[in-house]
Amino acid sequence: MAFIKSFKSQQWLLPPSIEELIPSDHVCFLIESLVDSIDFSPFEIKYSGAGHPAYHPKVILKPMLMGVMDNIRSSRKIARSIKENIVYMHLAEKLTPDFRTISDFRKNNPDLVKKLFKHTVILAKQEGMLNMSCFATDGTKIKANSSDRKVLNKNELKFLMGFIDNELEKWSKQDSLEDDFFQKIRGSDELPEKNKRKMKKIVEHYIKTGKEEGIKFKRKTKKTLEKVQKEHNDNKELDKVSMTDTDSHFMKNKKGRIELSYNPQITTEKNGFVVANDVCKSASDMKQLKPQVMQTEENLGDLPEGIKWLVDKGYCSGNNIHFLNEKNIDGYIPVIEQGKKDYDKCNFSYDEKNDEYICPENKRLIFIREEYNGHKKCDLRIYKGNECLTCSKIKECVHQKIIRSRYIRMYPYESEKIKMKENMQTDEAREMCKIRQRTVEPVFGNIKENKGIRSFLLRGLENVKTEFNFVCAAVNLRKIHNLLQNKKYAMRNVVQKMKENAECCVKIGLGQNMSDLFV
Repeated sequence: MAFIKSFKSQQWLLPPSIEELIPSDHVCFLIESLVDSIDFSPFEIKYSGAGHPAYHPKVILKPMLMGVMDNIRSSRKIARSIKENIVYMHLAEKLTPDFRTISDFRKNNPDLVKKLFKHTVILAKQEGMLNMSCFATDGTKIKANSSDRKVLNKNELKFLMGFIDNELEKWSKQDSLEDDFFQKIRGSDELPEKNKRKMKKIVEHYIKTGKEEGIKFKRKTKKTLEKVQKEHNDNKELDKVSMTDTDSHFMKNKKGRIELSYNPQITTEKNGFVVANDVCKSASDMKQLKPQVMQTEENLGDLPEGIKWLVDKGYCSGNNIHFLNEKNIDGYIPVIEQGKKDYDKCNFSYDEKNDEYICPENKRLIFIREEYNGHKKCDLRIYKGNECLTCSKIKECVHQKIIRSRYIRMYPYESEKIKMKENMQTDEAREMCKIRQRTVEPVFGNIKENKGIRSFLLRGLENVKTEFNFVCAAVNLRKIHNLLQNKKYAMRNVVQKMKENAECCVKIGLGQNMSDLFV
């Protein structure tokens, strides 16, 4: 059997160009052309003048974006790939930035990464790859980079703040923490027994570390506890707040597990391109529809009138439906049915002409007054049934014995919500729900399964938003690359043509279709 002869010890007669070793249709050339088209003049002004030279932002941005596409998110692994992988060498322009430089760049430049994502949307639009007949918005839960155990409730936080302020230095001078002496620490007697055991372990850790690091540790710990306290004050409904990532909240994922997570949101057009994205720390999707619509308008410009917008029942609210109607958007929102009993509010019909509710027994409830709801911070309209005393079903309908009439509260924009419920019963609405399942949901499947984004690496809401912008930019670039490959375009030619003719660079508001470069 003959084998192909290898040339292990033979030297190159002429050193080859790294670019020539990469396949001409490789996605790295698309990354290069996209990043080169971004305006870096603010950075050039910032770093002009005397001082040690810095790495140009594009030298770091290109390998980082390539890393997300290759499921490499760690700054250490990206730095290693720049030294070992010819694709990353080419993108880094033969420079070798340290992993700390890469990590700090990602944290310190959220606006640049957001601009990068917006560039991918503009590029897809310029190429005619977007189908803007309908949009779909959805959210998911992705685990935060924080421990589910390192959390504090309000009582534990109050105790630790007092301990750090008053007693850490005094106790750190002692050799050990005795059980009897622990009871003397201010506030410890107010804690339940279970919390005492937890606080004792934390205090022991603080005393041990305080001996090693001194006042520096005390300041660092107090700063962390102040962040936890601020999160408690801003969100009074929270029971516990994480010490490792104060912005993350406990959320229930699709597997039924409750863990510290974030709630990423995306909006896609009909072909599956991500046109808007965000990350929030609220488990509910209800308040996220309006920001997604506004960001889509910002990225794509004015939206055509009467476009369709598809969401699931998590976005169902009168405010969202009214907002879509104001924007002249044809929304499809499944209305949540609250209650399954025969005489629940969902089984009462509303007569808009007479401003009355009609119960299942065909008796009318008339408007009596308006009142303000402090919990939901909105005005309500109250309706009362005047024929309830003569109704044979009063015991099933009115549950309180003292009240002999049925009352119904109408929330803002409820009439629009009722119309939406009727529209969602049509065959067209059922077909639109199937379109949503084929557009936005597979994108999250791609992000979690193919790109391995099961948890975030960074901590803090702003850092997590930057990380997710990288992910969405990578998703769009992969789709653009696949579509260009179908047209048999060579990525190297894209770069070459752009270098030869600067006027054809893909810039926001400027540039030709990329396909025009190959005519």
